[in-house]
Amino acid sequence: MINRQFRTEWQERRYDNYVEPSPKRGLPLKAARDSQPHVAGSPQAATKRLWSSVTLLLLLATLAGCLSTVRQKIPSYSAPGTVSGRSIFGKGQLTPAMEVQHLANVRTTAALLRRAWLELQLQQPQAALDTSAQVLYAARKPSANDASFARYVRAEAYRAQGHKDRGDFNRNRARDLALDPELQRRLLPAVLPTSHSQQPAWGQVAIQPRTSWSPLAPNRNNLDRMQRPRRITIHHSAMYFRDTRPRAAAAQIGKIQREHMQNRNYGDIGYHFLIDPSGRIWEGRQLRYQGAHASGSNNIGNIGICLLGNFMRQAKDGQGPTNAQVQSMEQLVTQMMRRYQFGGDALFCHSDFKNTACPGVRMQPIVKQLARLLQSRVAGSGQRNNRVNARRAEELE
Repeated sequence: MINRQFRTEWQERRYDNYVEPSPKRGLPLKAARDSQPHVAGSPQAATKRLWSSVTLLLLLATLAGCLSTVRQKIPSYSAPGTVSGRSIFGKGQLTPAMEVQHLANVRTTAALLRRAWLELQLQQPQAALDTSAQVLYAARKPSANDASFARYVRAEAYRAQGHKDRGDFNRNRARDLALDPELQRRLLPAVLPTSHSQQPAWGQVAIQPRTSWSPLAPNRNNLDRMQRPRRITIHHSAMYFRDTRPRAAAAQIGKIQREHMQNRNYGDIGYHFLIDPSGRIWEGRQLRYQGAHASGSNNIGNIGICLLGNFMRQAKDGQGPTNAQVQSMEQLVTQMMRRYQFGGDALFCHSDFKNTACPGVRMQPIVKQLARLLQSRVAGSGQRNNRVNARRAEELE
């Protein structure tokens, strides 16, 4: 009985002092229990699964945000669908090299022209020539608008290669065909010298005398005295003319005089000056007499200048002015304005006075550009004069 009681008390004391040995050597009991796998249905396992799910969701959301950011940074690209100055010459969202890669397998006219222009920007003139040739020499003849862009690209490519003659030929063809305003602007001949030292002084512009084209004698009874010139009007002869020989130009001017005197009852040829395709300036009606070129009172104090040629868009009879004609016109206009003291706001097209297409849609932008540049130069010189006068006033004080 005593032994049984002692054994029971001894077992209870042993149970109370018992410490469960660690399954992993060197770890405390709690850490060892935590390291053991949890039973699937225990609260600890559920909590762990919950935190794992939350962490996974946060990670996926972060990755989705990163992907959307990357997707937004990569610009989408679509090949141009129309042929215009904006679509061919405009700045793209991609680099030229990347855009050329996108366009490598696109065979539409707009895409080919855009690619040719980009190849030119990448300093690959031969590639630009090859690509533009696919437009110009395709089985189906290109439209005038498409051909004008192809010719312009080829002109720039040939010039980059040092072939000036080929470049000038393609540029003139592009100017004859151009319909797009931006392309027309790019094809405008350069007007106005960049420095004052390059500008012709009075008397430096060579003018062929009236006698050089053997004119008919004027009918002075049908001529009015010219008042002091205060404006200039630009015309075209409205007859196709490309011949640069002096004899041919003289014959053409004589033809115009006979038309004016015999069919229109003018006292003489209506224009004061005429400019042939080579840039020669010919004296027409003498400046002492009022011209007959702008209708009625519009002729008063108005110098008439006619460029030989038909600057319209007809495929057969249309043409553009030559660079030499434009440069001579610029010099003559500048000379007249200096001599008679008036500015660019007094430079007009025939169409400014009358419902007419003269001097032609290929000449009007050139005249308007020259007028604007002359006006800006006068404004700039006026500001310089004001500054000089202000400095002089300060010195006198």
